[in-house]
Amino acid sequence: MKILVYDDNIDDIKQLENCITNFFNKINEEYKIAYCQTQKELFSLINSYDLLVLDIELSDENGIDIGLKLRKMKTDCLVIITTHYMKYAIDGYKIDAERYFIKPIVQSEFDIEMTHIMHKYYNNLLGFYDEKLSKNKIYFKNILYFEFFNRKTIIQFINGKSIQTNYPLKYWIEIAKNVPFAQPHKSFLVNLNYISALQKNDIIMLNDDLIPLSRHFKRNFLEEYKENLHEVI
Repeated sequence: MKILVYDDNIDDIKQLENCITNFFNKINEEYKIAYCQTQKELFSLINSYDLLVLDIELSDENGIDIGLKLRKMKTDCLVIITTHYMKYAIDGYKIDAERYFIKPIVQSEFDIEMTHIMHKYYNNLLGFYDEKLSKNKIYFKNILYFEFFNRKTIIQFINGKSIQTNYPLKYWIEIAKNVPFAQPHKSFLVNLNYISALQKNDIIMLNDDLIPLSRHFKRNFLEEYKENLHEVI
């Protein structure tokens, strides 16, 4: 994992670095830490990193404002925020931060939260290759849902694009069995991370598409949905 740190307090940086080093040594995974000192530098580097540790109380800047700008860039980089004050940590929801840490960071708490982040990091790397569909790897994180229609399965992506395939839906159910997808209807397989709302008989996706929630699949689907929510939280 490649980690980028944006903080201007030397003591806090050293303490964070110790927590990161201890965690990755425990799980025996490779990692790389880099540091940036300006907002311009951050924006130029962000797409080359997997995780950003962003301090809220910077000397001349506000970390939340920076985080909001990053979200407009639609970067895939995961974000952790750090702060000395609990009241500022709540602001992390504005930038969709994965986790927040109150300084000084406690190693045991850091390890627990980083385990969740690593789980999401690994999930983001999952995908498949199929030369009939694309020359590049297709990542599950970019897929909203699969829809079986007229003997073909359509893959709907979060960017609004879609691909029509000749595979049946059961093929994709098998391919996506280890990622957070679930079947709400005989003709649909949806990404549980991109559900905006649940209604009595329908699911609203983040792009406002309405997916039917049939009686036959409802119980199992809701169980998988709740289980995924628990893992995310």
